[in-house]
Amino acid sequence: MLSYRLVTTMEELESYKNTWSDILEREKNDNPFIEFEWVSTWWTTLGVNDNVEIYIVEQNGVAVAFFPFVRYVRFGGIHYFVFLGQGFATYMEVIAEKQWKEPAIEYLLKELSRKYKRFILVLQGLLESKHTSQILEKYAIEYQVPYSIFRTVTPYIDFQSIKIEDFLYKHRKKFKTIQRREKKLKALGQVTFQEVHRERIADMFDLFTRRWQKKIDKSGFTEQQTRRFFERLATEKSNALRVEVDSLQFEGHWIGFTIDICCRDRNFCQAMGHEPDFNIFGPGRLIERENMLKAHASNYRFYDLGSGYEPYKFEWYTHVDFTRKFMMSTKGKRERTLRLMMVLFNRLKGQLTNNHQLVKLKRDRLGELRYFLKSARSKDWFHSFKKGINRIIAVHIFDIYVAENGQGQTTSNFNEVFIQDVMVSRRRANYVSNFHKGYRIFRNSTNDIAYLRHDQIFREEATGFTHELPSNVSYIQDNNHQLSEIVATMQEEGRAVCTSVHWYERKRRRELVQLGFQRVERITIIQVLKKKKVYRQVNNWLKYLQSQGNSIYHL
Repeated sequence: MLSYRLVTTMEELESYKNTWSDILEREKNDNPFIEFEWVSTWWTTLGVNDNVEIYIVEQNGVAVAFFPFVRYVRFGGIHYFVFLGQGFATYMEVIAEKQWKEPAIEYLLKELSRKYKRFILVLQGLLESKHTSQILEKYAIEYQVPYSIFRTVTPYIDFQSIKIEDFLYKHRKKFKTIQRREKKLKALGQVTFQEVHRERIADMFDLFTRRWQKKIDKSGFTEQQTRRFFERLATEKSNALRVEVDSLQFEGHWIGFTIDICCRDRNFCQAMGHEPDFNIFGPGRLIERENMLKAHASNYRFYDLGSGYEPYKFEWYTHVDFTRKFMMSTKGKRERTLRLMMVLFNRLKGQLTNNHQLVKLKRDRLGELRYFLKSARSKDWFHSFKKGINRIIAVHIFDIYVAENGQGQTTSNFNEVFIQDVMVSRRRANYVSNFHKGYRIFRNSTNDIAYLRHDQIFREEATGFTHELPSNVSYIQDNNHQLSEIVATMQEEGRAVCTSVHWYERKRRRELVQLGFQRVERITIIQVLKKKKVYRQVNNWLKYLQSQGNSIYHL
């Protein structure tokens, strides 16, 4: 004979801990969100104000199934049941051995129907591969109960289905792209991927905050109670459940992180984040690669990418499952109407979330607009307006000036700045971008940035125009205050100096001529929307190079 017991406090549930865990151990459960440690931690942190009801189905006084519900009363007495952990648990399940799952579900649903004349059951996160949703569907059909099902794709990597060599070969192009960016980053400093001790987990939330400050984030990942939940979960001691936090660090500073909840042979990637200042080096891709390879090295069979249609998940997956939301109600008009309203809402939500471009517009573009409106100054508004006009139509006219290499001697007052020196600077994003482009940065005696130098490429930043330089010519961008000293320093090295000046900068033109610069080319760039036309007086540039005895085959 089956019976049920209702548990509404964590103290009562503690006495069932061993039974709960033993059932999951025998079933070789790999869903971390139904492990006792996850449920108890959630209940005592995030669920303290929820009406948690754990229904325990017993056979002759022995617990054979657990149903972790939260119950609400809505719309004049309609009882509304959901799995606990909603919004935090990607997957949920009935905790029961295989032979008891169907009898326990059928028994409890009948008992709830007797106890509550009007109720709606909304069970999210049911993996199709676990068959619970099929049992619920069978019950609904058999007893002619109105129901609806919504599915979300759940991609994952099964490392047993593919050799690691074949996996690396299959994605060799993506790995090569990641390696090129990694090589550029390692050329600037030390890069490490390492596990994080529990006492440093706060750095993860700080990085996540910076990552999403210009985006719209509805995960609540950095809220105080959520932080407390993950901090406590990371300290839980369990044979089956383990929280792993790893960081990607550059010169000892966090530029990426991943937090994984691992359960037996499944590594579930809970969240990833990276430092937006380093976007140009692709730290998100780098930590993604390292995390997957670490999961394989740790002998996890499944690397779970989570539910959803994000494009990056389908770049790596080997298999797909589906996560179901099962909605069922009793036959009364009020609860049927409420369920139909929920069905319409979920269909609309599904259409919107499946449109990745629309998601990016809401999350990224609207997030950037919100951040701009909050923090923009008058100067920012002007630059934004100018940038908007230039996207429609723009005419850029600038000249290239070159000063010959000389033999003069001078005492240099400039010191080179390395990326390690600017890691805590407020303008770190600009510096990182310049280092990625190949610039060398120099400070003057007062520690102000004096000029940027590039020894391979002439680059006009406003238009993105680039041109390869001869071997003995360097391009500089200066702050217009110490140009003569900069030129003298460069010429002392036996290098010619190349720079650019816009057509309206008459004072700077005169200064360049006085320092011995010659104008060698005028560049005109006309841009209408996304179409761009470049007009160059190339012959002048070539004649100048030939007059200086330079080889011009590379042009």
